[in-house]
Amino acid sequence: MSRTNGIRLTFLGLLLALAAGLWALTNYYDNLPERLSQHETVVLGQTRFVPGSQAALRVLVRDSSNGAPLSNAAIRVGMQPEEGGSAVTLFEGSTDGEGTTSVAFTVPADAPINQTLIVETDSSLGSDRLERAVTLERDYRILLSTDKPLYQPGQEIQLRALALSTFDRVPAAEQPIEVTIADGKGNKVFRETITTSAFGVAATSFQLASEVNTGPYKITAQMGNTSSEKTVTVERYVLPKFDVTLTTEKPFYLPGEHVRGSLNAAYFFGKSVESSKVTLEGFTFDVARNDVLTLEGTTDAAGNFEFEFDLPDYIAGSDLEGGLGRFYLQATVTDQTNHSEGESLSMPVSQNQLIIEAIPEGGQFRPGVENIVYILTSYPDGSPAESALTVNFYDTGEVVQAETGPYGLAEVRTTPNGPYQSFLIEARDNRGNVTGQDFYIEGSWQEETILLRPERPAYRVGETMALSLFTSQQNGTVYLDIIREGQTVSTRSVPMSGGQAQVAIDLTAELFGTLELHAYKILPSGTIARDTRLVIVDEANELSVTFNNDREVYRPGENATLGMQVNGADGTGAAAAIGLAIVDESVFALAEQDPGFAKLYFMLEAELLQPKYDLHGFSIPDLLTTQPVSD
Repeated sequence: MSRTNGIRLTFLGLLLALAAGLWALTNYYDNLPERLSQHETVVLGQTRFVPGSQAALRVLVRDSSNGAPLSNAAIRVGMQPEEGGSAVTLFEGSTDGEGTTSVAFTVPADAPINQTLIVETDSSLGSDRLERAVTLERDYRILLSTDKPLYQPGQEIQLRALALSTFDRVPAAEQPIEVTIADGKGNKVFRETITTSAFGVAATSFQLASEVNTGPYKITAQMGNTSSEKTVTVERYVLPKFDVTLTTEKPFYLPGEHVRGSLNAAYFFGKSVESSKVTLEGFTFDVARNDVLTLEGTTDAAGNFEFEFDLPDYIAGSDLEGGLGRFYLQATVTDQTNHSEGESLSMPVSQNQLIIEAIPEGGQFRPGVENIVYILTSYPDGSPAESALTVNFYDTGEVVQAETGPYGLAEVRTTPNGPYQSFLIEARDNRGNVTGQDFYIEGSWQEETILLRPERPAYRVGETMALSLFTSQQNGTVYLDIIREGQTVSTRSVPMSGGQAQVAIDLTAELFGTLELHAYKILPSGTIARDTRLVIVDEANELSVTFNNDREVYRPGENATLGMQVNGADGTGAAAAIGLAIVDESVFALAEQDPGFAKLYFMLEAELLQPKYDLHGFSIPDLLTTQPVSD
């Protein structure tokens, strides 16, 4: 290489290095905090939308230097297919004095699934363009039902599937559903693809062979990514010839108490099972069964058998039932044809005559604002107990008097200093029973407290939902979003005055089902203070079904004529799909049939349908009443 060329290369390298340095210096200067745009956009919302539905987003425009809201900032929201094409403008507007506005729009009905959500904002401090990948698709839920819960080899399983949209209960019309059945050993014994009707209903049947594996048969319905399962039992059985009932004089007992009770046996066609042998066994459970007594006798002409005995002085309690114990009775009746049927009874046994339960309205205490504590007093069998209450809050030193009503419910109010609270509740009923119980409830600290209180837990479409908001700060703005099935359907900004605000929401036709109410504040630190409640909103378009048959009694082999009339909420006839099952009721003495509750199945979120505990013998007032219950 010549000397001249070397000088040229060195000079060129110096120029490139100088240019790179100038670019880096300029970039550094432009990105200094004092040089960055103070225009900041915050978007809160979901990434899945239901085609053709009403949706909303929370868009907040503020000054990034101090968190102050920016008013009169332009907002544009649109969607563009991910694979390319023209963007569709869904919303245009400007922010209010709180730096936000109600961004509501209709989701495109016939657009590609994969979309890009575009949010653009402009203010005097600058502009933003935010993009997020979203999907437009409808989720479905399938309800599987069978004509009965128990089958014998050689019988036919009749099954039906109902598929509706989880968001708005629109039927999944003309959709293929693959139905499979696996036997008790997991072998696939049936597979068929059926197509739903315009009502989202599809049905099929499966003939069991005379020699099959017995046990639980799992039925699965698959429609796209949605599946549902139901289990029925296949086993050889003999239908019961008569029914046995056991009753005791009292609904619950104390350890060591004297028990009186009666047994009745009657054939399903109405005749009493008279002069038949009765064997009655009593036992308890702890780690194993502990036999306590055996009684024998004979039914009288009315099929009755009276009995009495003393309970053990000690019966182990269950933590699941708050220390409540159980004494079990098992009866066997053998009629004069040597056919036997049985029945069992679980008797609640408690050391205390009264049971007290208490929970703060938000699940935990919210410090700095008034909290409601709900108190339930009941007897060990679960029936409500009207009681006079004395509540001693150790943290504040408050002593509050209250009374439970006919449902055993009461509410007391307190303003705690912190989320960790201890208190004592003493209850006295009108029978003279007295019980006291200490409670300790843990919580978590937040930078600021927000408490959201619906007036009641259940409403109907067309009513007005009244909400109360409380904050530990006297002023400010709380954002309130309404979410249904994971999609925001309504947004509001609520100004607080004196740490309180009242909100009235008209429940329009699209606000039904399980609604999640989210109240929150975005604090200057970037954290979010929030509170959440669930309410159930029932639709006003219920169907009513009337049923009639041409005779009260039929002989085997005769024809029966059945009539059904379906009317809408306005009393006029309505086109509807009807599911009808005709089954010998004696099979339900061997296995209980799921009650169905198709309406609740589709109205409640899936999480609410999963039982946390399976408790029997409790009588709880209907929370889905359309009118508030006052004690």
